Parts: sequence; C-alpha cells; structure tokens
Amino acid sequence: MEGVEESESLSTGLSASVPLYTGKRLETAIKSAELDINISKLEFSQAQDDLTYQVVTAYVNALENLATSRVNLETEKNLSEHERMIAAQYDAGAKAKIDLLRAQVETSNALQDAARSHATYEVALTNLATLMSTNSIVDLTVEDFETHLKLEDIEKYLSEADENRLDLKADALRIEQGELNVTSAKSGWLPEVSASVGTDLSGTSRIWHFTPDASAGVSASWSIFDSGVTRAAVESAKVEVERLKLAMDADLDSVHEDVVTAHKNLRIALLRMTTTQRAVELAEEERFIATERYNVGEGILLDVLDAEVALSTAKKNNVSARYDVMRYSFDLAHAVGNTLKAIGS
Repeated sequence: MEGVEESESLSTGLSASVPLYTGKRLETAIKSAELDINISKLEFSQAQDDLTYQVVTAYVNALENLATSRVNLETEKNLSEHERMIAAQYDAGAKAKIDLLRAQVETSNALQDAARSHATYEVALTNLATLMSTNSIVDLTVEDFETHLKLEDIEKYLSEADENRLDLKADALRIEQGELNVTSAKSGWLPEVSASVGTDLSGTSRIWHFTPDASAGVSASWSIFDSGVTRAAVESAKVEVERLKLAMDADLDSVHEDVVTAHKNLRIALLRMTTTQRAVELAEEERFIATERYNVGEGILLDVLDAEVALSTAKKNNVSARYDVMRYSFDLAHAVGNTLKAIGS
C-alpha cells in the first residue's frame, strides 16, 4: 500500500549473574584444583628421585662388577704365573707332572671365572646405559675410596623420612583434598544465592534507535528435599577420607621399613668392610708364605693354590663389602628422601 513505510523491529539482550553464596562449594573446588597441581608436582619430583636412585644403583652395581672382574683377572694372572714356573721346573725334572696338571686346571678355572665376571660387568653397563637413555657406555673407572661415614641413630633417619619424603607429602595433600570434598558435599544442604543483572535493547532498523530496558536482582535457591542424595554424597566423601588416611598409614609403614632395612644393611656393610680388609691382609701373607715354601721345596702345590684362592675370595668379599657400603648409603638416602643430596656429597 502506498504511503506506508516498512520497518523491522530489532531486539537483543545481555545478562550476567554472579554467585554470592554457594555454601563453600566454589571455594572448595578452587582449593581442590590447586591441590591437584601441587600433588602432580610432588609426584613428578618423586618420579625424578626414583629414577635418579635407579641410575645410581645401576652405576654402583656396574662398578662392583668391574672391581670383581679385575680381582678375577688378577687371580688368573697369578695362577698363570704359577703354571709357567711349575712348567719350567717340570721340564727341568724338579716337579712332578701332577703339580703341572693341577696348576693348569686351576688356571683354566680362573680364566672361566674372569670371563664370566667380565660378561656380568658388560651386562651391568648395558643396564646403566638403558636407564640413562644412551646407546652405550664404553667403560668405567674403578678407584679406591675411603669412607668416613658416621651412621646416626635410626630415630634421626625416621624423622628425616617423615619430613622429606615427597610421596608422604602427596598423601597428606590428598587427605586435605578429601576433606574439602566433604565440605563441598555438605553444601548441598545449604542455599545458593546469586546476583544477576540484564538489559534488553529494542528498536527499529529504520531509525536505528535502541531503547535500553535494564534489570537487576538477587535470587536464592535451596533444595530442602533431595531424597538423601546430599547425605549419601557426604558419607561417601567421609569414607574416602578414611581410606586416604589408611593409605597414608600404609605408606608411612613402608617408608619406615625401608629406612630400618637400609640402616641395618649399612651398619653391617661397614663392619664387613673392616673385617674383609683385614682378611685380605692375612690372605696375602698366607700366599707369600705358601709360595716361598713351595719354591724351596718345603711345601706342596695344594697349599699355594689354596692360598691363591683364599686371597681371591678375600678380595672379592672386600669388594662386595665396600660397594655394599656405597649401595646401602644411597638406599638409606633414598629412603629418607635425600637422594640428590647424597649424590652431591
């Protein structure tokens, strides 16, 4: 129809609401999320500490295998020297063939021991390389080391473990998080209050003129009858807290057991290191006497071979004790949560 202007009506609206009170539901959710982050950090750090401990243990094992291999090589070298001397004396008619045969058998046995111990060392190197994520490790160097370790009372290490162990700290945070969940579940019994604001805009496309219509208000909701859902949620959260506490108690017992075991092992290893060093000195003296007596015709070959084997055994026992001291030192440090500190010292 002529004379009638067409226009379109346009309208839009904006609204926003802000919670004023949720019975601590939002507050506990935020705090719980923060605890999740802290727990993850502790778990990551604990995993790093465990990996470091595994690498150190593999390194000590490789060093011990190398030292043992060198003892076996030294024994094989000494027995080979005995064999050459007896062979020369046999050729000169001064020794019986049975002595030569026995020397050859002992040399062959020592060679087998040296070969097996070297293979064990190479396997230990492979394990170490795998843990270190490298293709291979060419070789290690064994050096004599002295220990001035002073072992403290067990109570000191148990106290350090309670304070330092990251997994126990993570357990404590999980319990705290569980208690927050109880508080959050109880919010179902409380009202929720929120404030809201909004505006409606309307106008026509012909003149593009909008008229605002603003509104604001506060609303509250309270679910009084929820068929026991809230009560069930609260009870479930409380049970979970008790489960987390039991889990922490179990972890604490396990940590204390690790500390006590490492402490006992280290104490015994320190004693063994002293006694085995003395045994090496006595075995060296015995070998010297047996060899000299045999060379002048006053002793028998069996005494020489027994003395050589006894010296080899004493040296390997000393190697085992010395590296047990190192190994159990790291075991104790790891048990109390000070692995990196022990490596640095």
